[in-house]
Amino acid sequence: MMGITASGRHPSCFMLMGMLVICGVALGHGVARDAVAAPTTLRWAIGGPPRALDVYRDASLNALVVLNVLYDRLAVLDDLKLRPSLAISWRQTDPLTYVYSLRDDAVFSDGQPVMAADVAFSFMRHIGAGSTSLIAAHLKTLRLVEATGPHEVTVHLKTPDATWIYDPLFVPVVEQQDVQRRGTRYGAPQEVPVSSGPYQLVRFDAEHGIELVRNTRYWGPRGVPDKVTFSYIADPGSLALSLRGGVIDGTFNLSLTFLPLFCNLQDVHCLHGAGLALVSLIFNLEKWPYNDIHVRRAIAYSWPAADFTQKVIHGAGRPANTAVAPGFWSNLLPAGEVAASYASLPTFSFNPQLARRELAASTVAKGFTETVSFPDVYPVLGEALQVLAENLAPLGITLNIKEIPYQRWIGRLAGRTELGLEIAHWNADYPDPSELAVSFYAGSHAVAGQFNISNYRNPSVDRILDRQAVASDPAERASLLMQVLQIVANDIPNVNLYWEDSWMTISNTYKYHDFNGLSTMEQWIYRIDTVSSYQKEANP
Repeated sequence: MMGITASGRHPSCFMLMGMLVICGVALGHGVARDAVAAPTTLRWAIGGPPRALDVYRDASLNALVVLNVLYDRLAVLDDLKLRPSLAISWRQTDPLTYVYSLRDDAVFSDGQPVMAADVAFSFMRHIGAGSTSLIAAHLKTLRLVEATGPHEVTVHLKTPDATWIYDPLFVPVVEQQDVQRRGTRYGAPQEVPVSSGPYQLVRFDAEHGIELVRNTRYWGPRGVPDKVTFSYIADPGSLALSLRGGVIDGTFNLSLTFLPLFCNLQDVHCLHGAGLALVSLIFNLEKWPYNDIHVRRAIAYSWPAADFTQKVIHGAGRPANTAVAPGFWSNLLPAGEVAASYASLPTFSFNPQLARRELAASTVAKGFTETVSFPDVYPVLGEALQVLAENLAPLGITLNIKEIPYQRWIGRLAGRTELGLEIAHWNADYPDPSELAVSFYAGSHAVAGQFNISNYRNPSVDRILDRQAVASDPAERASLLMQVLQIVANDIPNVNLYWEDSWMTISNTYKYHDFNGLSTMEQWIYRIDTVSSYQKEANP
């Protein structure tokens, strides 16, 4: 979660009402068509070689960008909305049981039919005895997945979980006999496993890249590129040169620090989507002086969110009045209702006079000195701390800002090593408000390895979070989670600095449709069209 995708799964999303059936046809897939005028190769860049093309061994962003076009899932994200894919429908038969009806026309890239046994195996391999799967944390409420028909699987949970329906997003459907035949070599470089998605693997080389071709046996629509290649380019300068020289066509996850390097290139477009990422200050409420709410308020009033987002990161983020960005509610509430609720949240807008008044009422009225660290891979966090330090200095609060290696930074936060005032960058796993609400504010998460780094404990909040976790009505869940945000806004365990937009770049040979903060978790290949084809469709 910190600077990467969330490292542990937390309850989030809505539970289906008893016996309610979610049905639908195949995912709309944006611009995909059944015919392409000429062969095309999309050349994409990722930051480095995956350890394996298998989430059991590698669930990093570099791996997921490839895996999300290689493998199908029971359900997928489409513009932040959950949509059926390999499962044509599902229903909840009791608080612990879900039944998924599968497509009967799906086949693997080797021509073998996708059967319920393959789907069940795809889940159970991650939670079986001795599993070391990197996505096991996403399946912590799962007890059993069993084939209850040739094209039906039944899911049994350990406890009621309103967020279960998002868990299949993390489980690629694999061919059981292929995994068992390859054993520990499955997904490793030089291996070419069987695929279930719109593309299939041709080559996976740890030094020279990855090559995919269209899976002609896939049940769904065709993606525009006939072939997709992935190059490993970590250095921003080399990446910019490759884009300018036409060596690659695009990449995801541009750093805000290097946006001018990419967005000023000719024949290249920078795209941004309202992201779900959050940058926040975190107070260790068990440490003086942050156990004094007047100190926390003084710091909150000293953050110039509007100026920072406009003048420092040039509009690449939005001031945040809560941890949960509006996009998290896409499967629970209409955008208008979210906006109305957010307008009622307590907000500590930049106000030096009120900041001085709050500090004067605190136990450190004359100020104090604190050292705050930020990771070397996120220089924009250092810029935010510098701006904050300038506004705290007139109050007598001195911030000593220290850049440290990323691994040391994340180790401090995860291990809770001598924490005081901290800054962190958080990414989302899936679009539901409870992901961050539970991660940050549940008392049970105020332990090493979890993300309630502020050590925030409020019994009322814990009771509400427990209720929403088992609620079957999306409206009820939304109401409960809004209550949590209201309470937390008054308690101020953290200062939410801004919601960070997500950025990507793509050659003007192609057009990317509807980019958003979780595009890399979607079957993103369907968002890409050639400019000539797009213009032809727009001007018949």
